[in-house]
Amino acid sequence: MTAPAPSVILSDIVHHYGPHRAVDGVSLSVAPREILCVVGPSGCGKSTLLRLVSGLETVQHGRISVGGKVLASPERSLPPERRPVGMMFQDFALFPHMTVAGNIAFGQTDRPRAERERRVAELLELMALTRYADAHPHTLSGGQQQRVALARAMARDPQVLLLDEPFSALDEQLRRSVRDEVVRLIRASGIATIVVTHDPEEAMEIGNRVAVMEAGRLVQTDTPLALYRQPANSFVARLFGEINRFEGTVEDGHLNTPLGRFATPTMTSGARVEVACRIEDLELAPPGQSANAVPVLVRHSSFLGASTRICLALPGAPSGEIHARLPGHVDVKAGDELAAWVDVQRVMLFPTA
Repeated sequence: MTAPAPSVILSDIVHHYGPHRAVDGVSLSVAPREILCVVGPSGCGKSTLLRLVSGLETVQHGRISVGGKVLASPERSLPPERRPVGMMFQDFALFPHMTVAGNIAFGQTDRPRAERERRVAELLELMALTRYADAHPHTLSGGQQQRVALARAMARDPQVLLLDEPFSALDEQLRRSVRDEVVRLIRASGIATIVVTHDPEEAMEIGNRVAVMEAGRLVQTDTPLALYRQPANSFVARLFGEINRFEGTVEDGHLNTPLGRFATPTMTSGARVEVACRIEDLELAPPGQSANAVPVLVRHSSFLGASTRICLALPGAPSGEIHARLPGHVDVKAGDELAAWVDVQRVMLFPTA
């Protein structure tokens, strides 16, 4: 079975704000029924990408096409209203003077009235908002406003949906339930979707693939599992969870670290290497139970409900300590002597300059 042709393709996109290069040579594609999450720190260029696809910014270099049709290049650019793109903004951007039905119908003036009314009725039913058709946005809950904004973005039957930090305006209690509902509706629609978020866990939860950006550049694009287990560098590794890090120099195909000696068969002698492991991959046991373990001393521990986070003194570590996260409640106290090790299959190696 062949993969569906991409709905949206970004080719070598570069965009400047004055001397600042906000987007630096980004190429991406999104297929129908796929949700691609773009994640990275503030100012990395992820929201600028959405603005370029939507037509709110003009492409300075590169090309954007949707459904095989070029929407934007330095030579030509379709205005936002002529693009087969629906966008949902971070603050929903609902019109307070319009009803729910009016908000959903906005932007469909090119359709006959009967067709417009039919589409609005369909979306009201899909979003479970029929009873609120004549209500105004301020009378709705945050989750209901979210569904109105999504319905408006879908009203013109776009080939691609763009969502910019769509859940950040909701409180923590609402966020997960609303997110699950919105993602279900998007997947049911089959529309290729790009979601910008600053939350790596959210990106892993809702994205078929995740694109990581840093300083305008695309660092790595892959499945959530691959990003977690095979990050391209330590920036990606840290983005998706806390890690213990060590640096050293390869000697005779091995690297000595405070946590043990690791084989580096593909690296040349003298190369500088960063070694990392996720804190949940660190194993702990009483002393003497593993030949590969190193002695550590418990400094303090914190019970977090689903897990226990333990701070351990380890001579030679960059800060003199490492951390472990073990499932459930672990009965340890400051001063306890333990042994620590990590499975070599869980060790991550990154060459350094």
